[in-house]
This record gives sequence, C-alpha cells and structure tokens, in this order.
Amino acid sequence: MFKLIIVDDEKIEREGIKFLINMYKLPFDVVEAKNGIEALDYLKENPVDIIFTDIKMPFMSGLELSDKAKAINPSVKIVIFSAYSDFDYAKKAISIKVFDYVLKPVDENEFINTALKIIELCKQEKMEKENTYKILHGYKKSLLYEKEESHILNDIENEKGDNSNEVSRKVIEDVIKIINEEYASDIGLEYIAEKVFLSPGYLSFLFKKELGNNLTKYITKYRLERSRDLLNDTNMKIVDISKKVGYSKQAYFCSIFKTYYGITPLSYRERMK
Repeated sequence: MFKLIIVDDEKIEREGIKFLINMYKLPFDVVEAKNGIEALDYLKENPVDIIFTDIKMPFMSGLELSDKAKAINPSVKIVIFSAYSDFDYAKKAISIKVFDYVLKPVDENEFINTALKIIELCKQEKMEKENTYKILHGYKKSLLYEKEESHILNDIENEKGDNSNEVSRKVIEDVIKIINEEYASDIGLEYIAEKVFLSPGYLSFLFKKELGNNLTKYITKYRLERSRDLLNDTNMKIVDISKKVGYSKQAYFCSIFKTYYGITPLSYRERMK
C-alpha cells in the first residue's frame, strides 16, 4: 500500500476520487485534507508517497502546497486536478516537477492511467531501495561475517552515497569473475544472482546499469569469444569446443555462433587457416 493524501476543499471531489480508488481496488492508503495548510501539517508529521491536489483552495493553493511538499520530500509524487487549464498554472506545475496535471471534470480512463503509472513508479522506487539495502546489508554481511551483527549494521549506516556505488562495482567485479571461471558450466542469471546475494531482477538491472549490457548476452558473448580462441588455436573438434564453452548441444552452439559472427564455426575455422 502507498500512502496517498487527497487535498481538495470540496468534499464531493474528494469522495469522487476515493470512489474510483475503491472501485478499481488501487493499493492506496488514503487520507484527506480540505486545504493546503491542513495537508502541509500532515506532511510534516507523516511520510506520504503521493499527493492528489486541487489548485484553487482557500489559505494555500495546490501549487504552493506542491512546492512546499517537494521541499519536505523531493521524491513525493504529485498529481494536480484542476478545472483551470491556464498555461501559467501548467508551467508552474512543470517547474515544481509534478507527476501529472489532470483537468476537471476528471475523465475516468485518464485517472486510471495516471494512477497505474504512478503506482508502477512507486513500486520501482520501492524495489530499488529494498535492493540497495540488500546490497549494503546482505552483501556486506557475507564479506564481514566474522563481525558481530551490530558492527555490520553500523558499517552499513556509514556507507551511503558514493560508497554504495563502490559496493555495486564490487558486485559486478565478482559477477564477471564468476563468468570467467565458470562459463563452461550451466550458469545463468539466477545462479549468479544467488552467488552474489541479490535477486535476479535487481542483478540484471545493476549489471546493465554498470556495463550497459544484458547479463545473459554478456555470458553468450564471453563464451563465443572463448570458442573462437579454441577454433583459432587448437584442433579440437567442434562438438568438444561446444561442450568446452558451456553448450551441451552442438547444433545450438553452431546456431548461436552463426547468429553472432555470420558464419558457422567450421567456416570460421577454415577461413582462419
């Protein structure tokens, strides 16, 4: 569930948004505020993931509220609902970096599309935070297993910012080492993820972020480069080379090799002679 605050001085408008949330069973824990000041007081004391706010309200406008809310929590997602389509309102909303600007009366399909996009973004950010914690906690714990748990947690708390990037790089170094040493075996994303104490999804994300390449494609590329070396430097049979680089079926190896290099392993060997 994501904490959502609906801010609108018209109760009927708040009820309408809550009705759509309930009808579509959206994962929101909803609180309400009838103006910007009331909402801001709540935001100062409570963590909130999402704000749905009207623009024109007594005491404090939705744009002013959005600006102040971003100062409190820069990651909060803000959707503005307003009957005002004036460009100055939209331009100000863009400068505050609101997530979306939806005109009233609210179109049901537009509302659902906006809600689903914001839910997906919140889920992704939550997963990234959890996986970053796993890197700093689980991975460090595996390296420092001789320390007491309290010492490990203290180390993790001190390792923020740039050091988290250092830990990420260390993970990728270990992944590459595993590939270099075990490429002839039946290795894949799930196997390597377990070896470095990460979920497969997050390891895939982290590997591509650090190297700009898909992990599975990297393994394939490494295997094929080793097979090319063997074709150049040895008289091994192609079926044996196939097994040597991790492919139990020669036909599959030949198919991948041709896809990657444009010719079969046999043709490659003959060309290199």
